[in-house]
Amino acid sequence: MALILVMASIPPVRALAEPSPGGRPRSAAFRGALGSRQISGADVKLTLRIYNYVPIDPVTLLRAEKITATIFEDAGIETVWMDCTPLPGQLRPDPVCPSDMGASDLVLRFLPRRMAMKVPTPNEPLGFAQQCPETEPACELTVFYFRVDELASEGYRAETILGHVIAHEMAHVLIGPGHSDDEIMRREWSREELRRMSLGLQLGFTRDQSPQIRQAVLRRVKPPTPESATFSAQKRPIGR
Repeated sequence: MALILVMASIPPVRALAEPSPGGRPRSAAFRGALGSRQISGADVKLTLRIYNYVPIDPVTLLRAEKITATIFEDAGIETVWMDCTPLPGQLRPDPVCPSDMGASDLVLRFLPRRMAMKVPTPNEPLGFAQQCPETEPACELTVFYFRVDELASEGYRAETILGHVIAHEMAHVLIGPGHSDDEIMRREWSREELRRMSLGLQLGFTRDQSPQIRQAVLRRVKPPTPESATFSAQKRPIGR
């Protein structure tokens, strides 16, 4: 049975210019047209600050966001999506992006092949995440979109794969490098699982993982104590 590697251990990207995170909320009208849902409990909320270097088609991306949001909604967590992609010809984020960040703000990068080739990635993973202290803002997760696109060329739905990859890597940021024997946090997904995703049969977190993820988000959104207010100067990659 063919397997698709979801996450591998690689060092943080240093060959690429690392953007200063910020964000712009998605259009409420556009999101509503795609059937996006909001959930209660604003105290359990993550903000995804997107750097779309591919760029991914907006409709595909919004549908993927909805899938990720639903997966986290099932764990009692709200997600907010902001577009921080630099304007054409610029290196810094779009000026409208707010600069204030907290530990519940994550940076999500979509890399095309030309950028991903600068990063050593054994076993051709779909993405990777960094392990950061829970008090550190702008922890990064990266998706190699060209590999998602390759799977889409085989008949799988790009938006469903992308939504699951994002959720998988977000969970690694929150609860570390461990994987499960089934559901979305498996280290590898089979072709059959990709087919089921494409049919709309969503993978999710296990019964044990959901409360762990929710508690990890709560720890990030609560005000830090003076002892925990100092952010680490260096981020560490998550292992396999």
